[in-house]
Amino acid sequence: MFNVPPKCVELIFEQLGVAAITDQKARYIYVNRKWQEDTGISEKDAIGKYNHDLVAGSRALSAITSGKTISGDIFARKKDGTELPGIMSYIPIIDHGNTVGCFICSSFLTMDQALDFTEKLEEVTAEYDFLRKEMKKRSGVRYNVDDIIGESDSIKKLKEQIYQAGASNSTVLIEGETGTGKELVAHSIHACSLRNIFPFVKVNCSAIPASLMESEFFGYEEGTFTGAQKGGKRGKFEIAHLGSIFLDEINQMDLTIQPKLLRVLQEREIERIGSSESIQVDVRIISASNVSLRGTVKRGEFRNDLYYRLNIIYILLPPLRDRREDIPLLADSIIWKLNRKMGRDIEGISKNALDYLKNREWPGNVRELQNILERAMNICVGKSLSLDEFRKVDIAAFPPAKEKILNNSAETINDKSLTEKKCTLEKEAIIQSLQSCGYNKSKTAKYLGISRTLLYQKLKKYKIK
Repeated sequence: MFNVPPKCVELIFEQLGVAAITDQKARYIYVNRKWQEDTGISEKDAIGKYNHDLVAGSRALSAITSGKTISGDIFARKKDGTELPGIMSYIPIIDHGNTVGCFICSSFLTMDQALDFTEKLEEVTAEYDFLRKEMKKRSGVRYNVDDIIGESDSIKKLKEQIYQAGASNSTVLIEGETGTGKELVAHSIHACSLRNIFPFVKVNCSAIPASLMESEFFGYEEGTFTGAQKGGKRGKFEIAHLGSIFLDEINQMDLTIQPKLLRVLQEREIERIGSSESIQVDVRIISASNVSLRGTVKRGEFRNDLYYRLNIIYILLPPLRDRREDIPLLADSIIWKLNRKMGRDIEGISKNALDYLKNREWPGNVRELQNILERAMNICVGKSLSLDEFRKVDIAAFPPAKEKILNNSAETINDKSLTEKKCTLEKEAIIQSLQSCGYNKSKTAKYLGISRTLLYQKLKKYKIK
């Protein structure tokens, strides 16, 4: 057992900076010379006195009561009538589970040291934040949980699921109707995960021909086939290493590629086409389907074993018709974004129009809501969207009748009459916009969200002078 000489212990305490020890009631039992110099209180006047009576703002008693260390505490102390800042740490002294005192020491010998440390820490933090933001930009993530608009119970539950999925490393299966925001959720899961500074790679399985899917996923070596890229090509899984890969519309994945995807999930390795060497990959798979993937398994269109490997964390997105209370918030958010895109200044939407939107069925979900709002904004001549604008542009809610009865005889409405109605509405919208803009063509084009050239073409087409 190594015995430390008492003189050595004394020297250590003297060179610590400000140092003191109290008993379990926060009464001083030891103070070093630096403490006496710093406070202007002698050892004789300090021993036996309560810490909080001699040093205002000291937190020794808090550390003793809680049994937890308090570090970097900043408080003001007085010396020679001058108020000086102090940075202290309070460490409870625990013996067999009982707090028997408190060790008090300065975190820095001088305030200049503390300020110097703070400046260096701020520099390092700023550099870290900058690099983290740059890495996120390069990762390909465009959305996060804050971009999911709504306060309904289903949206609150969805956000909880996203955070839970972000904290995990398991595969995620997202299901929901078209337009419910499956890609937005996938981005959000990656953004709140530990992989967020690494690549987020998106693959639309329905857009890649079956013959090219293997090379897109796993890459190929140089000279593998005619026209192969010099030096070969990395596949999506190699690019996504350490990050996430989002397989959208995975229900459209060809059956021939599914066993190879299953191998990636099981072995965490891939092989480029034309190579016999395996490449280790650490990739998290997030997949999405706009139909029940279990249903495709029952129909023999999707492998049962792959389905179970993908469906570890399951998220079902609610359709818009099941969260109608979110429509006002969604509409405000979409209008704000469209104002920036179209150069408009629409301030909101009338109550009648909002009630009308709430009562629609929304088979296209949020994407359909975006569509109808943009269409309405293109013909709006005021500062607020009214019910009239939506009635004019909402073909889904007010489909043209396939036939009408005149004098007890059926008269079919053909494509020509529909085109004429569209042209009439467009002409009216242009005339109203011209009037609102004082017949200034540049302002009118900007107001309508079209180019001046296109405006001139339409003025000529409709013979508007």
